[in-house]
Amino acid sequence: MDTNIFSSPAYHTQEITIHSYEIDFGSKLNIFSLFNYFQEIAWEHAGLLHFGLDDLSKKNLFWVLSRVRVEIVRFPFWTEKIKLITYPRGIDGLFALRDYEVFDANNQRIIAGSSSWLILNAQNRRPVRLDDIGLPFISNERSALAQNPSKIADVSGNRIVRDNIIVKPSDFDVNYHVNNTRYIEWAYNTFSFEHHKKNTIKAVDVNFLAEGKENYNLNIDLFQLDEKNIHISINRSEDGKELCRVCFEWE
Repeated sequence: MDTNIFSSPAYHTQEITIHSYEIDFGSKLNIFSLFNYFQEIAWEHAGLLHFGLDDLSKKNLFWVLSRVRVEIVRFPFWTEKIKLITYPRGIDGLFALRDYEVFDANNQRIIAGSSSWLILNAQNRRPVRLDDIGLPFISNERSALAQNPSKIADVSGNRIVRDNIIVKPSDFDVNYHVNNTRYIEWAYNTFSFEHHKKNTIKAVDVNFLAEGKENYNLNIDLFQLDEKNIHISINRSEDGKELCRVCFEWE
């Protein structure tokens, strides 16, 4: 594919070399480092388009990631050079849509993702309507996936693993809540080393449901749906309040 079609300012590109601290035991990019890439390029592009962190903070607002779906053909290897492209896709209700595509050195697409974002009021932490805040949102007709990221169905029963995490200062982002990539890392680590050696992530869906705060005691519960589909619920131990729901598809 000719990646030169992704021109600025509607599209934003980063050329990345995979680092040693971003890979797994198989020398491939790990899933939470991929989410870090997505987060960084999204914030960078939003700033260039004048609806980024600084623009929102002037209005006492901030972005939060709500839903993500990622589909993976293959993960790039250590030292491999990739091209990461992102672009906004307009507004769907309260959600701002943003897609991602990853290409290798041969311009073959190896990863695609779509995300839904909310803007929250910094004082009451409630969503605001994007049409009401006077920011210059843009839209692209291209879509990385066939559908927008969707709500993950509630899962109960058949829990096979429970881990426990206490939120620490290193888990926070600039909005003083748990960074979205931490949830991916916690969910990933719920699976055994043997499972990771035998299986490869082909897709992941994530719903971010509530903020994680200082000293929260969290349960990470793993539910087996079928042989290849497993859901993880991350919830507050004291009252069961669910903060994040993750679904991995394995091959």
